[in-house]
Amino acid sequence: MVDVGTLNRRIRIETFTTSADSYGEPIKTWAVLGHVWAAIRPLKSSERFEAQQVNRQVNLRITIHHRTDVTEQMRILYDGDYYDIQGIRELGYREGLELLCGLWKPEGG
Repeated sequence: MVDVGTLNRRIRIETFTTSADSYGEPIKTWAVLGHVWAAIRPLKSSERFEAQQVNRQVNLRITIHHRTDVTEQMRILYDGDYYDIQGIRELGYREGLELLCGLWKPEGG
């Protein structure tokens, strides 16, 4: 169950999109999916160790109200930093989502 009182931070969810420029060439960019209230919890070192099974650094556990349009191909903007969504878990029966997020690194970076 999501405690509404803990959703006290504002985050922006972004999705990767492709559009065409005036010449028809594809342009890859990030588009805003929405702004939502969230609970942000940094992970403890032991939780980070368990979450690094795929050699990724998970830094935050973000809880939001349930949405059906959030995927692991998206990213989060919080407090001036971007975070990859590396895992999503449904809380209760469509009550909320728990997002495991790591600091975003651009491709090739």
